[in-house]
Amino acid sequence: MIPLQTLMDWLRQLAPLELAEDWDNVGLLVGDTQANVSSVLTCLTLTQNVADEAIAAKAQLIVSHHPVLFRAVQKLTSETSEGATLLRLIQAGIAVYSPHTAYDSAAEGINQQLAELLQIADAQPLRTVAPANEFATSKAGSGRFGRWPQAGTLSDVIERVKSALRIGQLQFIGDLSRPVQKIGIACGAAAEFLRDAKRLGCDALLTGEARFHACLEAEADDIALILPGHFATERIGAERLATVLAQKFPTLSVIASQTETDPVQFA
Repeated sequence: MIPLQTLMDWLRQLAPLELAEDWDNVGLLVGDTQANVSSVLTCLTLTQNVADEAIAAKAQLIVSHHPVLFRAVQKLTSETSEGATLLRLIQAGIAVYSPHTAYDSAAEGINQQLAELLQIADAQPLRTVAPANEFATSKAGSGRFGRWPQAGTLSDVIERVKSALRIGQLQFIGDLSRPVQKIGIACGAAAEFLRDAKRLGCDALLTGEARFHACLEAEADDIALILPGHFATERIGAERLATVLAQKFPTLSVIASQTETDPVQFA
């Protein structure tokens, strides 16, 4: 058994909460800091199915990338699906921790993992951390950008992205024949980084999903958008976290959720 506080301290080293966006809700969201943990489940989103899986696995901690209780609540009852799920977890003694945008922006966080998976050369943050932040490093910051590993077109990039993320199709904006030499990366729903990517000379921005008007903006600004889906760009973080946790704490039982799937499907 490992104290929950010990695991929280390690998670904060991996993804300092000071890196999170101001609007986010990160850290320990449910749980007793004095509890002990022998089993951990990581996931992208805490759904009822994931909660069932954690209870069946006798986990004491769920590390969910997306936070529960994202917005302030005045009641926690079984009358809502979120309330019912959390009450069951509390009754089962399961804590919930969410690193979210802190993990996105961490030096070894999801955006860095995507850059490494795609073999992006000289990857750097799209937005750097303020120098006054004690967690500012050359790699910590929002998104990533760098050189595409070899000369290629948007079509070539799309095929590599599909292969790397194990998906059959994706959405895109841009001319398939246009050359891509520099690319930006921002996991999840992060089309707000379009202007950053454009300013830094990127030919394309890879993000999970984008609103219609962001797609029009990309078209007008002549920068390609590659949209593999929110789930596809962030699920890798839950899987990597389970691996790293198990390596760091060999006595822990650690699994990435096997029940969660992308809710978005194509007919």
